[in-house]
Amino acid sequence: MIKHPWLLVGPWYRWDQPGKAASGRQSRPVLQKYGAPGFVNDFLAEPQRSLVWKDDDFVHEVVLGTVSKYSLSKSGKVYRKTDVRKVFLDTHSRFYLVVCELHCDVPGFPATDRGQVCEAGFVVRRRAARVDAAVRKEVDQFLRIMANAQTQGRTLEELALKAARKIEPTAPGVTVTEGFGGALAGQLRKTEAQFREAKQGLEGLAARKAVRLVLEGWKPSVFQGVGAWAEVAEEPQDLAGEEVLPLYPLIPDPKVTEHSARGRSIWFGVLPAGSSDVDGNGNPRFDDRSLYEVRCFVRRHKEGCPKTPRGKDCPGELVWSRATERYRLAPHFDLTGTSNRPVTVQLPDLEALEAQASSLPFGQGVGVRMVSPPSSSLQFGVGSDNQPQNGGIGGVSICSFSIPLITIVATFVLKLFLPIVVLLFQLWFLLKLRFCILPSFSIDAGLAVALDADISAGLDISASLEVQVDASLSANLGAETASALKSQYALNARGKLAADLSTDFSAQAPADLAAGFETPPPGTGGVQGELPQVTANLEFFPRVEVTS
Repeated sequence: MIKHPWLLVGPWYRWDQPGKAASGRQSRPVLQKYGAPGFVNDFLAEPQRSLVWKDDDFVHEVVLGTVSKYSLSKSGKVYRKTDVRKVFLDTHSRFYLVVCELHCDVPGFPATDRGQVCEAGFVVRRRAARVDAAVRKEVDQFLRIMANAQTQGRTLEELALKAARKIEPTAPGVTVTEGFGGALAGQLRKTEAQFREAKQGLEGLAARKAVRLVLEGWKPSVFQGVGAWAEVAEEPQDLAGEEVLPLYPLIPDPKVTEHSARGRSIWFGVLPAGSSDVDGNGNPRFDDRSLYEVRCFVRRHKEGCPKTPRGKDCPGELVWSRATERYRLAPHFDLTGTSNRPVTVQLPDLEALEAQASSLPFGQGVGVRMVSPPSSSLQFGVGSDNQPQNGGIGGVSICSFSIPLITIVATFVLKLFLPIVVLLFQLWFLLKLRFCILPSFSIDAGLAVALDADISAGLDISASLEVQVDASLSANLGAETASALKSQYALNARGKLAADLSTDFSAQAPADLAAGFETPPPGTGGVQGELPQVTANLEFFPRVEVTS
């Protein structure tokens, strides 16, 4: 049997020019994104179909720039897109596959028989800096200087940006440095010089190989869930204990004659976006600061070795792919990620609680029991003047609380302290993370209940609530609620804050608090403009057809 060289590349439908061997030889394994837990079944049915990468799928960095008129930020910080891919977490309802394809590197670039592969897998690696012990103090000093210079530079740039906003656009000869004087410009130049000098020092150490970038792979230890990142070779023939994740062959359904994987050797694996593993210091294996990449490999079946059903039966040659694009994991509280999987908390109905509690024996209906150990019970009382008295530490106590009661108190505390935190720390942008709407009522469920139970006393339309944010919200609710809706959305620089934070706080609100909203003309009783749409608009790559 002639032994042809192999190439592990990206799947044919993701080549720059599908159907052309030259394009395939230069490709690399790809990451495909999905939005539902059943993504593997979707991939098996049609591998070409996956979610489209958008701007939100790239890492954004915080920089100084011109803020939008809708922004409540006064610092001048904006979000700028980088070219680094961002991978969301499972909790963000985003899932990823690593996909590659195996070919023989001969004219025609034919697919390789899957039966010649005895093992397939991939490894997740990261790039890290290694510093020689002799220059550790010097490197720490350079990094400290660069960090301080960046912090000072941002502060000075913020001052310059604020000065630029105050300069009249009709004065073309006026510059920011003139507005602040020569002191600001001189300090900026000094800070930039410190940063450049420290950076040149690091580059000099790198040139002497005292500081170098290395490739690291995760190597588990003898203890379950504990491992370490260790330096590895780019394409080793011996994995030397590096953790390997499996690749599975995509075997098309024989009933589907036009399946995208028919006649091809496509392999796929699930990309881990998190892990419970930690290193010896308790640091998590994956974080949202490191840059990761994936390399796939297949192992040839060694000639002369008998085939076994279990696979991995011969230590044949490893064939490595190129590294995938580098990516970074999204933070847990990434706004785009968390919005992919919104959580609804149903607040208790006070009237229903009152009626239900009156019909239950005392002590029934409490779902949470809190047990305080000795000398651990926090106690306080209220005096005759309705003022809280000094608290103290009590003995053992067992208190039971109803879950609705805890929810009510927690919601009250949130609403009470939100304006205080916003005002105290000037975090006006937090108000954009709070969005209240009036619900649109649906009587379908209530009507079904009423008819089924033969209720003649009336129809409870609150049996089903459906949130619908659209331009016809005021029409759905009727003219009676138009004024309430107007006060909720038709904002001005003072009115919204007076409603949310009370009149005492409204005087200190930023001038552009509601720049994105306009008051509707008198007498219209509606909302000016269109309210934002809340939809799950999923797009997909089109199917690629290649004819011979």
